[in-house]
Amino acid sequence: MGMEEYWDNFTSLERDLFQKSCRRLLKATFIVREKDEDHKKAYYFISKKPEPFSLYFGYIGFDVVIDRENGVIMLRNCADAGENGKIQANRLSLKKAESIVLCCLWTLYIDQIRSGSLAQPIVASVADLRFELEKYGVRDQIDKSAMAGMLSLFSRFNLIDVKGKLGDTDCLVRLYPSLQFAFDMDEFQRFAEAAKRRMLEGGMESGGGEDADE
Repeated sequence: MGMEEYWDNFTSLERDLFQKSCRRLLKATFIVREKDEDHKKAYYFISKKPEPFSLYFGYIGFDVVIDRENGVIMLRNCADAGENGKIQANRLSLKKAESIVLCCLWTLYIDQIRSGSLAQPIVASVADLRFELEKYGVRDQIDKSAMAGMLSLFSRFNLIDVKGKLGDTDCLVRLYPSLQFAFDMDEFQRFAEAAKRRMLEGGMESGGGEDADE
């Protein structure tokens, strides 16, 4: 069935949801089922009708990947897929500091999963994040303003959500399962070791982006 046939068979509500879901994926890469009701509606709609989305995004070299176990849908660049058999999301070039913070958020999420935590949602405090940054020796090099900007960036891509005002004692960072697709395990280990070595040798410079799967 072609794209036009799918479109003709959609109800007016389905057409509206299709358009909104496509715009959401193009803007944020990830749709997370448990984020809110809008995300949940988009997730179940795409999960039940993935073919028209694959057709539509295929015209521009992308595809959608549905991870039903984690409740995540991601937009994937077909040019990045298939080399190693691993799922890769669309890519975003990050600065060194942003990559370090993303690594720390990824670690906090994975640690809770590995510990067998069944808590929903999975959250971490800013103090937890600062503690992880200490391992890279960069905690004092990322001020409150820079941290706020980075967390806002990751929120836009539906990797996290900040609950409360940064700096308040009750501020928490909700960690979404989409973080699992920001790095794969092998990539994370290589990046973490290289980044820590660079930070210790020369401090953190603002230039020079690092590629993160996101």
